Order: sequence, then C-alpha cells, then structure tokens
Amino acid sequence: MITTLITGGSKGIGKQIINTLLMKNHNVINLSRTGLDLNNKNLININLDLQKKIETKETVINITKKYQIDNFIHCAGITKDIFFHKMNNSDWENVIQINYVSTYYLLNPIVNQMRNKKKGNIIFISSVNGKTGALGQTNYSSSKSALFGLTKSLALENANKNIFVNCICPGYIQTDMTKKMNPVVLNNIIDKIPVKKLGEAKDISHLVNYLIHYNNYMTGSIIDINGGL
Repeated sequence: MITTLITGGSKGIGKQIINTLLMKNHNVINLSRTGLDLNNKNLININLDLQKKIETKETVINITKKYQIDNFIHCAGITKDIFFHKMNNSDWENVIQINYVSTYYLLNPIVNQMRNKKKGNIIFISSVNGKTGALGQTNYSSSKSALFGLTKSLALENANKNIFVNCICPGYIQTDMTKKMNPVVLNNIIDKIPVKKLGEAKDISHLVNYLIHYNNYMTGSIIDINGGL
C-alpha cells in the first residue's frame, strides 16, 4: 500500500487531497492541529502543532520508524494579515514557522528515508500570492515564495535518487477561507481572474493525483493553477 504523509489535511485543499488519495487506496497520515473527522481505516490523524520544532521532528522520526513514506505533501498554512509596519514579531514568526520553517523538521527524516529507498514524491502547496504579493501579507507571501527555492534546490539534490519535488501554486480556491471573505472584496478578486470564477479544491487534488501516480519526468517545477492570474 502507498503511504502518504500530509500536513494541514483537516480542511480546505488538504481535506480534498486526502479524500482523493483515500479513494486511490493510499494509507494517509494527516498531521494537523485538529484531525479530520472521517471514518476510514486507512486514515491516521496525528495532532501536531508545527510551531513546536523538536516535537515536529521527533513525531516524524517515529512515523518513519513504522512506515515507509512514499509521498510527502506540505499543505499546512496560516495567515495573519496586517500591514508590515503594524505587524508584531509573533504575527511574523508564527506564519513563517508553520508555512516554511517547519518543512525542515518535517522533511529531513523523510528525505533520508526516500534517498535510502531511491524513490519518493515531495509536493509543496504554495500560493499565487507568493508570486504576486498581497496587501497585508508580507509574512504569508514571503513564506509561500520561499517554497519555490526549496523546491528547486531539493529537486536538484535528489533527482539522482528518483525523488520528484514539485510545488503547486494555487490561485483563489473555494474553501472556508474564501467563504468568510467580504463579498465585495471577493467579487473584486473574481473580476481580476481571467476565467471569472474561483477554483475548486478538487482542481488541486487532481493535480496532486497526477504528480503522484503518473509523473515520471517533471521535477523542480512551480505549477500555476489559478484561472489565468
């Protein structure tokens, strides 16, 4: 059975990715602060706060002692939107830690395991705002753009071990987050999207499915899926 470890799978895009992988009979390990309430024998929920560096790495080391991780998907992400000149250090550090810094503590044990097996898939979920920037999102946008350099360097380091590393860069997707947005702001965003609509979480999960099951040549790529933005 294929084993996939995902972060932030309790809602939104991560939840849809888990549903898609479970349909493909994956053994899925979800690391998130709140578990996904889904009755499936192939789903393992582990509550974890990615701000806790040592606990994060120890948790993953223990997982790799029990499971061979075939695929790693970093979907966890938070926002704390405020203009940079008004931002306090915790607003900055918490977003950077969860969205980006945590990747070292999560991935270091997994990459070593994948290199030994000479096989693996690593997928980062970034954001269109990592490319464009956004008002009030210096913390979020910079954490998401940092994933681009990580993707390309990891791909170069591990290509000879048959490990594929790619980054998906979604635009605006219909999730609980967009549902909470001011309707006027949301309509202004949709107006700027060439296809004039939001994406769906399944658009991202279909791409993840391709990268895991069919891709054998793409690595180090930043893949836009944003309706033309």
